[in-house]
Amino acid sequence: MSAQVSSWSERIGGIVILLLGLAVAGQAMSYPLGTLNNMGPGFFPVAAGLALALLGGLIVWKIPDADLPAEGGRLNIRPVFFVLAGILAWALLLRPAGLIAATVALTLLSAFAYPVPNLKRIAITVVVLPVMGRLLFIYGLGMPMRAFHWS
Repeated sequence: MSAQVSSWSERIGGIVILLLGLAVAGQAMSYPLGTLNNMGPGFFPVAAGLALALLGGLIVWKIPDADLPAEGGRLNIRPVFFVLAGILAWALLLRPAGLIAATVALTLLSAFAYPVPNLKRIAITVVVLPVMGRLLFIYGLGMPMRAFHWS
């Protein structure tokens, strides 16, 4: 007997995402938005909330009316566990080990969410993601964080 994923449960999930995005955007409107040339502290949260609301609306709109069969019929906890473990490792390692080590740990742990991890994809991500994080957050935005524990 295979489990069924109801189109209504998919729609409810889309509605929750839509409402969450609208709530984030609404709350962020209390901060100054600024302009495109001089963005205020509310600009990015409003944009992110509206993007989230748009994705939620697309989920609600694109779900077919027919019920869809699930993959295997049981809850797969592996992806949830490894992605959450990666996020937790990143949060715990950021200050003591630096951005690079924390991001590598996040990538490696999250890679185990797949039943058969793709080593080529993991290797590329382990190199590209920390470099992009350093360029964006440390150099681009000037955030006060260390790239390595010795820097």
